[in-house]
Amino acid sequence: MVGKILAERYELLEKIAEGGMARVYRARDLVLKRTVAVKVLKDQMTGDAAFIRRFEREAQSAAALSHSHIVNIYDVGEQDGTYFMVMEYVEGDNLKAYIRQKGRLPAQEAIQIARQIAEALEQAHTAGMVHRDIKPQNILFSPSGKVKVTDFGIAIAGDGMTVTVGDEIIGSVQYISPEQARGEIACKQSDLYSLGIVLYEMVTGKVPFSGENPVALAMKHIQEQIVPPRRLAPDIPEALELVILKAVQKDMADRYSNAGEFLEDLYYAGEKGLPGTASARNPGNSSYGEESEEEDDKILRPIDNSLAEKNTSFLARRWKTILKLVIFFVLVGGIFGGGAYMFSNFVSPPEVAVPDVRGLSQSDAAMILREEGLVPSSEVIYIYDDEIQVGNVVKTDPPQGRMVREERVVDIYVSQGPEYIVIPDLSGRTEMEAEIILRELELSMRVVREYNEDIEKDRIFRQVPGESFPASRGEEVVVYVSQGRGPFRLADLVGYSEQGAVDYLESNDLKPRIRYTFAVGSSGHVVDQKPEPGEEVLPNQFVDLYVGR
Repeated sequence: MVGKILAERYELLEKIAEGGMARVYRARDLVLKRTVAVKVLKDQMTGDAAFIRRFEREAQSAAALSHSHIVNIYDVGEQDGTYFMVMEYVEGDNLKAYIRQKGRLPAQEAIQIARQIAEALEQAHTAGMVHRDIKPQNILFSPSGKVKVTDFGIAIAGDGMTVTVGDEIIGSVQYISPEQARGEIACKQSDLYSLGIVLYEMVTGKVPFSGENPVALAMKHIQEQIVPPRRLAPDIPEALELVILKAVQKDMADRYSNAGEFLEDLYYAGEKGLPGTASARNPGNSSYGEESEEEDDKILRPIDNSLAEKNTSFLARRWKTILKLVIFFVLVGGIFGGGAYMFSNFVSPPEVAVPDVRGLSQSDAAMILREEGLVPSSEVIYIYDDEIQVGNVVKTDPPQGRMVREERVVDIYVSQGPEYIVIPDLSGRTEMEAEIILRELELSMRVVREYNEDIEKDRIFRQVPGESFPASRGEEVVVYVSQGRGPFRLADLVGYSEQGAVDYLESNDLKPRIRYTFAVGSSGHVVDQKPEPGEEVLPNQFVDLYVGR
């Protein structure tokens, strides 16, 4: 692509970045004579017409955003199937590279960076845009050190659908919110969760979760709590830790409701060293660990040496009295201790071991407990259990083997059978989304891939058991994932006009590759083809057409 000119205006000079969806080039705007950044979607992204429509719509919406901390989008277009976006060129490192270079950032510097990101999000959210991919790689620094948030063009509008590509949820899984990991629609609080994770990484030098694969990592965002940042970096102000912990709550209702609240607490944490009033302030602790003036005065008051000398003789006179009191209390304690020992051995009931009644019927278990001198609780507790038969005892409290006093009341837990899980509808979801959903329900998944030209590639079109089927924990769900259109036989295109052959191939999702050759009497018509007529081909496969001249 380097050297190519898009829209007869943007000359691509060099590739400067690459992600899962697009490549970014430093380019020259030949009309306005300025350097710009051009993001070009990869070929595999351009086959989804619905995604392209969303990309163009949201890029145009993002172009309307104007803020000093948001990378400006100048243009969006298409040329010969190449979809691109023209953006402000920011010459500088991204935040990820900066964190790697520094190890971790001082709290005040991290707060300043987070405040600028939050200001950008506040502007975008007010305009109805959700970024949904906040991560250090998308935070750039201008030469003057100003923070610039990029990639709003591949964000979605606040009321849009979640954008997925194949089996990968867009957005780095290390920073993804729990609701995005479950395949739900991202919202303002999703961006604030991701910003909380970015702030955590800035002050600790580490992301809170790591995993062997994206699914395992996404599950940690859904289920596990982060290690409080002050355990990794004790020098972080407690106020800043409270801000981070609120931002990364699993439940959206427990997070900041908007970027303005986040900003308010960042100001307090950065400038006053206290949590903000909006949400993070410690209730009932107005002094926040500081000594009162009266206490300070006591600590700093000088010692009167003459008084100390007078007190010395006084203490000497009191020593004998203190010693007598100590001896008295020791004797009294011994008497009471001995009495308590005699009482426990001769007055209180003896101890017995709780018998093992697991698997027995409720009535048999109660009878055995009484025979041992224990009292079965009048209230039976029913719990789910996959192994113990319905109506039989699962466990007792205290448990079997525990030494307790006779006449102790023992709670009996009775099985009500396995807990059934209602299988959700997975149709239309990606493999990764389905695995996250099923793993959260403690169900396993097996994938079967089949050709299906009616269903979008990499989407689930069938599942066994089906939706709403009751399943036990650990049961396997088989999902059928579309591979798109299957192989089919290629038509004989010899004799077709060049345009006619191209139209046939494109209508069947094949890619024509024209090769001209000298052929008497066949100018402009196909004289040969590779693969041969009748051979099986797959969608997106190249077909060479030899056209006479």
